[in-house]
Amino acid sequence: MAKRRTIGTNPLDVVIPARREERASSAPRVVKERLTVHLPVELIDRIKNAVYWTPGLTLAGLAEEALTAAVEKLEHERGEPFPPRKAELKGGRPLK
Repeated sequence: MAKRRTIGTNPLDVVIPARREERASSAPRVVKERLTVHLPVELIDRIKNAVYWTPGLTLAGLAEEALTAAVEKLEHERGEPFPPRKAELKGGRPLK
């Protein structure tokens, strides 16, 4: 005997968003990579406070928004996007 459905569709489907896996499958996946930077402790504390008090905001999301805005500002001031690098950046402290 087949299992009988008592309600039909779930009325909460209208109120509760789809699970994360279902939403992610419909959007194209963006490839991301880790970037490590050293920042002043006071700035890190301000960043963490902003993320803590802003619902839905993450450290990665804030960093992505801020860096995108900074690069767009530099490109605007320059009048065009920067060309691709000819080599990888050198690590470590800059020599004076």
